[in-house]
Amino acid sequence: MLGILAACAGSAKPARRPCPTAAIVIAGQDDVDALAGCTAAHAITIRTGVALDLVPLASLATITGDLRVGPSVALDELRLPGLRSVGGTIDVASNGDLHGVFFANLERAGQVAIEGNVALTTISLRRLRAVSGSLVVSRSGDLELLELSGLVSVGGELAVTDNARLTLLELAGLQHVGSLRIANNPELPPDFVDGLVDRLGARATPPAVDPATGSAVPPTTPPTTPPTTPPTP
Repeated sequence: MLGILAACAGSAKPARRPCPTAAIVIAGQDDVDALAGCTAAHAITIRTGVALDLVPLASLATITGDLRVGPSVALDELRLPGLRSVGGTIDVASNGDLHGVFFANLERAGQVAIEGNVALTTISLRRLRAVSGSLVVSRSGDLELLELSGLVSVGGELAVTDNARLTLLELAGLQHVGSLRIANNPELPPDFVDGLVDRLGARATPPAVDPATGSAVPPTTPPTTPPTTPPTP
């Protein structure tokens, strides 16, 4: 009997560490593994010089603060399939080997900035519906596809600039923006920008862009008619 009890005790799985409640910095695989099974985090920064397997983060659904990725090397892909909400900023910048950003189920974020990722070819945020602040994608020279087909509303500026190879920008669902700036993307069809400006203007959305200059165009204000004074009897 004692032998059986000892064997059972020896086979018991160690208790999983509780999920962190403070901001987290991920520099190596051990840091990733420490978050395995966690569904929520306060804030996460990924800053690394080694390749990372992010599969242990598949259960992560909510980040109440910021998600910051970079600078890094050796990080080839940023894929968080369970992530649905980021209350703060998603900042992906200066990742020399990053080729793809895939947040398949992300629905809302406070702000998004994806900038200066020289090897990045694909950004897929197809279920992202609302960004309360700005959404900026810029200075990613190899970027070819920006998938934002589910995006409905951007409270601040939507800026897509200086992406030399960008050929496909999916914005079929966009209805409202605070302002819009699409410039210096030479491979984008000119009629795409014209059509987007027309569509947003038809919904009385705030500033669109001048496709020739990339500058914001303020909304037109209808002229006001001064009140008339009734004649004195």
